[in-house]
Amino acid sequence: MRGRLKKMSIFLISTIVVLGVIVLAVFLLQRPPVDPALEKGLQVSKFSVEDATGQAELAAQVWQLPPDSAEPPKGVILMSHGFSATAGTLRVYAAQLARAGYVVAAVTHDDLKGLRSGLVENDPMVARQRHLQLLLEQLYASDEQNTLRTLPVGILGYSLGGYAALTSTAFPPVLDKQPAFCETQPRGENILLCNPRFGQRIQAILSQDPNAAARSQTPAIPASAIALFAPAYTQLVDMADQENTPAVFLANGQFDEYVSPTDMQSLAQSHSYIKAHKELEDAGHYVYLPSCPWPLSLFMENCKDPKPIERAPKQTALANELVAFFDENLVGAN
Repeated sequence: MRGRLKKMSIFLISTIVVLGVIVLAVFLLQRPPVDPALEKGLQVSKFSVEDATGQAELAAQVWQLPPDSAEPPKGVILMSHGFSATAGTLRVYAAQLARAGYVVAAVTHDDLKGLRSGLVENDPMVARQRHLQLLLEQLYASDEQNTLRTLPVGILGYSLGGYAALTSTAFPPVLDKQPAFCETQPRGENILLCNPRFGQRIQAILSQDPNAAARSQTPAIPASAIALFAPAYTQLVDMADQENTPAVFLANGQFDEYVSPTDMQSLAQSHSYIKAHKELEDAGHYVYLPSCPWPLSLFMENCKDPKPIERAPKQTALANELVAFFDENLVGAN
């Protein structure tokens, strides 16, 4: 009897420890470590964005210079994070851009909640464009001086956020190309695009409304410049040159596990609107994210890099190039 109780006690204690580690991991992933000096001198505020279509209240954040700053804002930049992340995921770049004079805003897309709802209108492939539009409208509505509407607009998108940035502007989605494209791919290639569950989602979107792909980008955000970090699903976007196509900054890692570096290079070489292409050495898909604390760095996928690298120097250099890109192609072009 005692032996049985002892085994049960060990089992309960082990279960509690495992659950504790899982809870801690989720907490740390939602709240990655932040350098206290990163946002020093900036006005950082949080607010909510109402999504009536998706019946959700989305968390949002804005970074900008304080109101007493001598320099007026240069432009508005919206940010769209990667799958299942948060508005603060790209705060390294938000802070740098805000310090350079931009009003930077991000919304938490709440992808997992959208998928669990089972509603097509909440699918990230459709909902994210709406979220960015609502984010911009909320910014304008809260601007008492009514100056933001006069400023040029840019977008920064990472991974799935890159798809959202493209299809929220001048690049229509072509979701109906997914089945034919995946039929030509070797098994194991394009694991993001050709995953069976992803294919089922695309078919659900198209079966509900054959024109859903085109509708999902309306109304378009009038962005003059877009920065893309490892943009996913570019095969499902019409990337053809168009009149008044936004200028594009493209960044990807040499060893990206999900977005083909070859595809990114081909994309950069094929279109004149891509003004800069930055290939990050020894980097994978998650190099744009904050480094993870121990023990997450040992086993979490988005905490690892193909080779051991310091992410911070790469992010600082990338942020500086972003500022130069938006200064030239967003502010300088207007």
